[in-house]
Amino acid sequence: MTDFPHEPWFYSHEGERLGPVSFAELRVKAVEGELDPRQDMVWTKGMENWQPAGAIETLFERRLSPVTSPANPYLAPQPDSVGATMQRQGDWPGAGRRAFLTATILLPVLWHVLLTFGPVALGTAIEPALLQKINLGGALGLVIVGIVAGLQRLANLGMSRWWYLGQVVPILNLWIGYRCFACPAGYAYHKQMDGIGIALAIFYWLLIVVALLGAIAVVVVLVYFATDPRVADLIRQMREAFEQARAAAPAP
Repeated sequence: MTDFPHEPWFYSHEGERLGPVSFAELRVKAVEGELDPRQDMVWTKGMENWQPAGAIETLFERRLSPVTSPANPYLAPQPDSVGATMQRQGDWPGAGRRAFLTATILLPVLWHVLLTFGPVALGTAIEPALLQKINLGGALGLVIVGIVAGLQRLANLGMSRWWYLGQVVPILNLWIGYRCFACPAGYAYHKQMDGIGIALAIFYWLLIVVALLGAIAVVVVLVYFATDPRVADLIRQMREAFEQARAAAPAP
């Protein structure tokens, strides 16, 4: 019998943390197949760390050997096994870092390049109305792929998919973006960064800092120099040049 039969229990399933439930309810989930003895983790008050469901005595009808090897993605790795843990991408649910970056960055870039140079290469083979429909359909498809990849990436990190709603919350969206962009699989559990993740994290935060500094510079110019006739004239000239270039551009 478990040492904590009367305490509320928490468990993970497909990367989402759930609970509290009683131990009896947890056993029902195990019997009905809603709890994976290897991939799902459980925790209750009095336990030092989350443990695989299969390691809890009497939770399953047939006692499984405690899953303490690095094959379980939710076990916190020992310091000397971090490198091996980082390489077990196939053991984690959801979408990995490479798949997420491909869906959210590489595919939109390739689509933009195709829309830019495709009509030029084909000449007048595609009618403008059809090209507009292709553009709209492709954009919608990229949005759907991006949302699915984001939800799957959160599961891959060991986070609840509900965190995706944080994308619309300022500051919080930067933190979620950082985790999805840089952190390796299961980061919410093992709290370990690999070499690629560190490099991506540095690049991500430098990009954020540069963007913030650029926005601050624009605000400073608008606030302190917008009333300067020379600045106003320069802005007007830039606007006119942009409108002339847009008018001179050939229709798609």
